[in-house]
Amino acid sequence: MIQSSEKDFDKLRKDLENLQEWPSDYIFKFIIQNNDNKKDELLSKFDLTQCRLSSKESSNKKYVSLTLIMHMNNANEVIDRYMEVSKIDGIISL
Repeated sequence: MIQSSEKDFDKLRKDLENLQEWPSDYIFKFIIQNNDNKKDELLSKFDLTQCRLSSKESSNKKYVSLTLIMHMNNANEVIDRYMEVSKIDGIISL
């Protein structure tokens, strides 16, 4: 598994601060194995009452793409969320 480093998160934080106006809706996209345990683990990191969620299975149904749109107050909130989900084995953050 490839882990994102602090350097990667710092670069993303700077990009978000420079390119995005805050507060704003932010689109999170993830690819994960298509099983309930993995999906539940990922979705537990978000308040689903505050998100718009969509999903799409891969053609062979082995993976699922999850898109969550959530109102975020600043770049640090986005980075915190990415850091939390990066602990999930096998997740791909886009």
